[in-house]
Amino acid sequence: DKKLTPLKFAKNTEKLGVGTDVFALGHPMGMAWTVTKGIISSNERYARHPYIHALQTDAAINRGNSGGPLFNMEGEVLGVNTAIISPNGGSIGIGFAMASNVVSKGVYQLETYGATRRGWLGVSIQDITQEIADAKELKGTQGALVTNIPDGPAKVAGVSVGDVIVSFDDQPIKDTRALVKIVGATDVGKVVEVKIIRDGKEISLVVTLGHREQVEAELASNGSSDSNDEKEL
Repeated sequence: DKKLTPLKFAKNTEKLGVGTDVFALGHPMGMAWTVTKGIISSNERYARHPYIHALQTDAAINRGNSGGPLFNMEGEVLGVNTAIISPNGGSIGIGFAMASNVVSKGVYQLETYGATRRGWLGVSIQDITQEIADAKELKGTQGALVTNIPDGPAKVAGVSVGDVIVSFDDQPIKDTRALVKIVGATDVGKVVEVKIIRDGKEISLVVTLGHREQVEAELASNGSSDSNDEKEL
């Protein structure tokens, strides 16, 4: 009979510090309304998928906690409890919650489009090793090396194999994981500036992002897949 007040998602969870106090609410092992308390153990987990930013916590999360909220001390939802690492199925202090910035964006896309939508650049990339940096006379190993370009937004914009992407939409690129994450979180159809290093010179290109989900089926049918050395986005 009472009107329920929706919980608020916390903002900027990517800047959440390790050691932040949190508590989890759930129904673990059939024990309804169980609250457990802990801290954020890591803010850089990706739940076996480059697009899914997860928060690691030592707040006890067990079977039945999945789908429940992970709160900060202000009562804002930092994430949705999702998974644990455990040899026996019970909590050993390594639990994960899908960060609220990912959840809230997904909710908005489902409400607006009826499906999730990830940006697509149209390149295969790999991390910059020290050997690659030396060969290309780069100042460091930051950035992502373009190894292949199928027909798509990057090819239209003039990106070439061998280019090193160092900035995307005014965000510096540390490595391939960072670029995959940023591109996937960028709106489909957005026009962005991409800065590359080519032959020792920095060049700015303008790219209109495509729709990742529309090309995933084609990539799968061609046998394309991500690896530790090369990623497609």
